[in-house]
Amino acid sequence: MKRLGLLFATAATLVLATGSAHANCEDGHWVQSVSSDGAIVVLEDGSVWEIDPADQVDTALWLPTTNIVACDDKLIDTDDNEIAAATRIK
Repeated sequence: MKRLGLLFATAATLVLATGSAHANCEDGHWVQSVSSDGAIVVLEDGSVWEIDPADQVDTALWLPTTNIVACDDKLIDTDDNEIAAATRIK
């Protein structure tokens, strides 16, 4: 039952963040590391993301193992429902 609630919350977050549940997003990711200023986030799959300066204050606080949904132009922290504008650079 908890898993169903988590899936519903994740889907709701995607709809709110992207305007569509069919956006080009992938769930199941987590943070491997974050630069001290929050400007760069590396996910467990080795992808590297540059974070918009306006969102770096939030991403600087993300911890390793933070659950992430990665979209074309944003990362979504599904633990805290935070959305960071981001560009994949690797």
